Amino acid sequence: MIRFRPIVCCFSLSVLMGCVDLDNQLFKSTQLSSYQLSSAVIPDSSRELVRMTSQGKKIYGVFVRSNGTHGDITVLYCHGNKDHLQYYWDRVELIYRMGFNVFIFDYQGYGMSEGTTSESGLYSDGRAALAYIRSRPEVMAPNVVYYGFSLGNVVSIDLAANVFTPKAIVAEAPFASSSTLVQSGTLLDIPSSYVMKGEYKNAEKIKSVHAPLLIIHGESDKFIDLEKNSTVIFKNANQPKQFVRVPGADHSEIPAKLGETNYVNLVEQFILQTP
Repeated sequence: MIRFRPIVCCFSLSVLMGCVDLDNQLFKSTQLSSYQLSSAVIPDSSRELVRMTSQGKKIYGVFVRSNGTHGDITVLYCHGNKDHLQYYWDRVELIYRMGFNVFIFDYQGYGMSEGTTSESGLYSDGRAALAYIRSRPEVMAPNVVYYGFSLGNVVSIDLAANVFTPKAIVAEAPFASSSTLVQSGTLLDIPSSYVMKGEYKNAEKIKSVHAPLLIIHGESDKFIDLEKNSTVIFKNANQPKQFVRVPGADHSEIPAKLGETNYVNLVEQFILQTP
């Protein structure tokens, strides 16, 4: 204990002095020159690489056409803070199994996308992605669904609050704000301004959203605490809304802990039952 305490004090002091920048820690991007996407579930003929522009930078996404079951519904998938869209391709495969069109895209600085990630960049990237899918002739605007995972909820909730009301929103492991993210990630109850430039006001923005909301959060999430984050967002959200807590699931384990079939059925039925 004698050796441990100075380490904790030094870490706490560095955070309070602003030496620990959680904006840099939040964006764990990896850049790629090309995407290598599995064809085991989604055939090459059903997907299309897309290039868009956001804040003057080229960003990339992949549009996947429905397998034919529910081709009138399109899911805009906003991925988490790690790596790139290729890392989340298994999630795209699950949505493809539901029978929807799905569009996943990389934020600035991720995958093949140019630029550097920031809060303003996330909002701009989300708007570019939404504008793109709405430009496609097969996409019916009233049937667009937003799906956010972790960091991706910053994008999807902002779009719903400030740009376009979707048919429904699925929020997997969202955080309420930069303050609650700091408290969840560092276990230090300190003002978020000491370590984060962005505010990421998901819990406040959700008050302005009028679309059916499904929140899914693992009860064993060690990265984003359920009670400080999803519970707050759910309380602030308008009806209709549904909250599914997944026992034993850590941050990225929800489909596995629910079982892929149960996960697919849960999300598919929620989307289909919304008017």
